[in-house]
Amino acid sequence: MDEEKLPEQKEWEYYIYEQGHQITLSIPIPKPTPGFDIIYNLNESEMEEYRHAGIKALEDRIEDMKVNFYNYEMNSWR
Repeated sequence: MDEEKLPEQKEWEYYIYEQGHQITLSIPIPKPTPGFDIIYNLNESEMEEYRHAGIKALEDRIEDMKVNFYNYEMNSWR
């Protein structure tokens, strides 16, 4: 089983996790109460762009996750 790695993070802004061939983006949001981590698994083209350009390649996705958080997986902080 592949170990999950945290290759990049900016506290309270975003977290990038890698496990096997999958890259997951997690962003914390304080509202709605009690606060949530919004989770998104990057598709192949997003992973490729991230590997070449870094977090800059995911800026639009991060903004969409903050606004349209109900369209993503949400893990409550409770």
